[in-house]
Amino acid sequence: MATKPLRGIDVFWWLAAFFIVTFAVDGYFIVRAVNTFPGEQVKNSYVLGLGFNQQVARRAAQAELGWTAEAGLIGGPDATLLVRIDSASGAVSGLSVEVEAVLPGRGARTLNLVERAPGEYAVPFPTEGARRADIQINATRPRESEQVFEAFKTLEIAS
Repeated sequence: MATKPLRGIDVFWWLAAFFIVTFAVDGYFIVRAVNTFPGEQVKNSYVLGLGFNQQVARRAAQAELGWTAEAGLIGGPDATLLVRIDSASGAVSGLSVEVEAVLPGRGARTLNLVERAPGEYAVPFPTEGARRADIQINATRPRESEQVFEAFKTLEIAS
């Protein structure tokens, strides 16, 4: 049986086919990866990054206040989100408190809490069968627009 000799053009086509298949498979995986998770936590990360120095200054001012926050769910299926804000001298009362809650797979929602006792703020919290929730607590003084306190918490939801 006679075999054909290996020519330069044959090597070229084999190498071209190899790289075409490699690039096609890599491109497929890149597109799938970016479509499933683009890697951004927020949609406007560039604009958020521009305000980084202001955020650092705001957090330094918050640290000077010495405030702390505790958050938890009380109750059964009709849970209530309870947030306590304390300072070194006791409960911090008279704030306007808002929570942005993210339930995985269910999106974000904003809840306005009501002060039910000095330093204790509450709102009904629909868990919708979720196992955890990430919350961002934002507090402002009444009649002021500037945020004076923020905290991030992760709540484990008992089923």
